Amino acid sequence: MILILSVSIFLATVVGTIGLYLWLEARRESLPQRFKEIVGEEAGAPRDRIAASAGKWLGKFQKWFTAKPPAEAELVEMLSGKELTGGRLLLNQAGIRGAGAHYAYTVVRWALPVGLVVLAVVYGYVAGASNRSISLMVLVAGTAGFILPDFLLRWKIRKRQEEITDALPDALDLLVVCVEAGLGLNAAFIKITEEFRLSSPALSEEFDIVNREMIAGKPRQEAQRALTERTGVEDVKSLVAMLIQTEKLGTSLAQSLRVHSDSLRMRRRQKAEEAAAKTTIKLVFPLVFLMFPALFIVILGPGVLQVIKILIPTITK
Repeated sequence: MILILSVSIFLATVVGTIGLYLWLEARRESLPQRFKEIVGEEAGAPRDRIAASAGKWLGKFQKWFTAKPPAEAELVEMLSGKELTGGRLLLNQAGIRGAGAHYAYTVVRWALPVGLVVLAVVYGYVAGASNRSISLMVLVAGTAGFILPDFLLRWKIRKRQEEITDALPDALDLLVVCVEAGLGLNAAFIKITEEFRLSSPALSEEFDIVNREMIAGKPRQEAQRALTERTGVEDVKSLVAMLIQTEKLGTSLAQSLRVHSDSLRMRRRQKAEEAAAKTTIKLVFPLVFLMFPALFIVILGPGVLQVIKILIPTITK
């Protein structure tokens, strides 16, 4: 029994360490990697070989989540407003648009609680725990299995929305320059797709999808409204509303974009000031519950010990 527990803990530690290493390496950005993406050369480093080996182990399950973009007609059919509901809407907002992404997410969402419950039961009987402890472990494992997929998906959505929000003002500046230079709105979207492919892949992908939808024959206003549904970002929603209103009223697109860009930057500055103002309130908890007790022990501790040392003999007499 002890041997089984030791081997299980060792394997879990090894798998967790390898997963954490691959995740950190995937997020790390360096100059050689960026240069390699620009030049388009294949990498032969050991790190790339490890990542390629890990990708082979994932197999078809990885392809469900990282499928190539479909053709224009398939894209319009897949990203129509009728299908962007429920889990499909969340997956689109997270940037997961593989052919079987929704099916794989559904399987994971229902298989993970069952698997964790089975592991909890097996671990409880192997460890010789009581029935009450096993029931508690089963309850915790089932709850974690139901909550974890949705939590991770919404965390990915929030990170992607933050990336789009941070890159949108620069995209608006480029959009203003392109429109003032004489390019049409579609050509400006294509330019944003090309220029932000490395700095903000999420924003570049969204504008690329808009271009594909319009090329496939989808009306511009519907393609722009679909953009707001896929991203779920308020700044994108206000931008799309401004573009649709400008097209309907026939006003100057460049002037409207410039005014909207200035208001968006002012809003970002106000959000930064608001976050800075909340810092003092957020510091109250660590100061009161972590810093002050330690300071009281260090400052008042010797004095309290002296008082106790003097008073205890007096009370005992």
